[in-house]
Amino acid sequence: MFFKSDREDVQQVSTDRALRHLVVFQVKLALDAIRDVALSPISIIVFVLDAIRKPTIEDSLYLRLMSAGRQSDRVINLFGEYSDEDHYTVDETLAGVEQAVFNEIQKKREDAESGSEEAVNERGGEPR
Repeated sequence: MFFKSDREDVQQVSTDRALRHLVVFQVKLALDAIRDVALSPISIIVFVLDAIRKPTIEDSLYLRLMSAGRQSDRVINLFGEYSDEDHYTVDETLAGVEQAVFNEIQKKREDAESGSEEAVNERGGEPR
C-alpha cells in the first residue's frame, strides 16, 4: 500500500504515498458520510411508505434503497475492497484528479524554469 522497501524483510513507510492514501481516504470518508446523512431520512420515509402500501418484496422501496446503498458502497470503495472488480469506483476519478494536479504542477515548474532562463538571457547571460 504505502510501504517501500529495497529488501523484503525490511519495510519503511513512504511519506508521500502515506499522505496520498490519507487524502484519498478522507475524501472517501466525506462521500460516505454525505451518503449516510442523505440515506437516513430517506430510509425512514420509504419504510413508512412500505408499511402503508405493504408491497411484495420485489416492489419494496425500502429493499430497493438497501440495494442502492450496497451499490454506493462499491462505488465509494472506502476500504479498497472492490478495486479488482469490473465497475466504476471513486478511485478512478480521484486518480484522474491527481494526474491533472500533477500535470499542472509540472507545467508551472517548467514555465518557472523557462521564465528564469529568459530572465538570465535578457541580462546578458549573467544570473543575479
